[in-house]
Amino acid sequence: MSRKQLIGLIVMILVVVAFAAVIWRLNNVFGLLQNQTQEIVIALVMAIIAGFFIEFIYRKLSPQSKILKTTQTQCSDTSETVAKLILTNNNVIIVKDDKILGREDFLGVIPSDKLYFIGRDHFKITMKDCSFFIQDLKTKNGTTVNGEELQGSQKYKLIDGDEIVVAKSLRIKYSN
Repeated sequence: MSRKQLIGLIVMILVVVAFAAVIWRLNNVFGLLQNQTQEIVIALVMAIIAGFFIEFIYRKLSPQSKILKTTQTQCSDTSETVAKLILTNNNVIIVKDDKILGREDFLGVIPSDKLYFIGRDHFKITMKDCSFFIQDLKTKNGTTVNGEELQGSQKYKLIDGDEIVVAKSLRIKYSN
């Protein structure tokens, strides 16, 4: 249990105790009612409080459902969601949706003798759930992100500041 959850639990317990004390004090107000009706009303109010308390504890302590982790949601505004690939010469490539990048995209950025190591269609940037992912397109010289080589059709979620190395010859910084 995290510190935040523990504080929430303590606050909830204090609220329940305070509410029970208020009901106990209001016992005089219920004095006008018959004893049996008074006990039923107090039991009903305490049951409602206990229900909210149990629901609170259940939500705080239960792990998040796997379906909630894997369910896809739409971005609220995809027009503002862009990926920026900052090249070594400080040029920026803007990616708004899906984009395949290759040799021709990097003309003039690196020497032509190194350019041949980059495939015509080398890697793909895709957007899914407001995040950008990179995928190597099964190239001979590969693509790495933060030193981790992308294998096969593996997609890697990009995080601001990631370093992409294309064919061991071109360094690109990802920014969002």
